[in-house]
Amino acid sequence: MRNGLISKQLSSQPHALGVLTQKKTAMRLTVFLVFLFFGASHAGAQKFMQIERINRAKTEKIPRNTELTYQIMGDEYWYTNTVRDYLVEDDLIQFEDRFVNINNITAFRYEREWPTVVKTQLRNLGLGWSVLALIGTLTDNNPDTNYQWSDAAVTASAFGLSFAFEPLFKKKVVKFGGKKRLRLVDLRFKDY
Repeated sequence: MRNGLISKQLSSQPHALGVLTQKKTAMRLTVFLVFLFFGASHAGAQKFMQIERINRAKTEKIPRNTELTYQIMGDEYWYTNTVRDYLVEDDLIQFEDRFVNINNITAFRYEREWPTVVKTQLRNLGLGWSVLALIGTLTDNNPDTNYQWSDAAVTASAFGLSFAFEPLFKKKVVKFGGKKRLRLVDLRFKDY
C-alpha cells in the first residue's frame, strides 16, 4: 500500500522523476570518473623488476621509486640508490646517479624491521622480570621468594640475547645466480 502511494505521488509530479534520473546519471558519471582517475594513476606502474625463483610461480615485484641496496659483480661494496626507471629493452636499471645492467647485480640486501621489535621485547622481558621479582621481595615478607640469582640470570640472559639478536637477523641478503634471477617486465601497451 505504501509503495503504491509513493509511486502515485511520483507519477503525479513529473519533475520528480526527472530529478531522480539526473541524480542517477550524475552518480554514474562520478563513479566512472573516480575509476578513470585511479586507473590512470596506476598506469605508470606497469614497468617493474621482479625476483624469480626456479619452479615457483610467485615472484617478488619491485616497482619504480623503490630504494634498493645492491651489490655489483666483482665489487665487495654495497650501494644504496632509488630506482628511477627501468629500460626493459636494454636490461638497464636507471638509478639516481647511474645505469646498472641487471646481469651485473649479484645480490640485494634488505633491512628487516622485526628484529628491532624482538630486541625491544626481550629487553622488556628482562626488565619486567627483575622489577616484578623485586616488588615481590619487598611486599610479601617471605624469605623463600626473595630476589634470587635465577631472577638475575633471566634478566641478564634476556638483555644479552637482545644485544646479539639484532645484528644476527637485521639484514637479509638475496643472492642471484643459481635458483634466483632478476628480470625486467614491461606490461604497457605498445604503440604501433
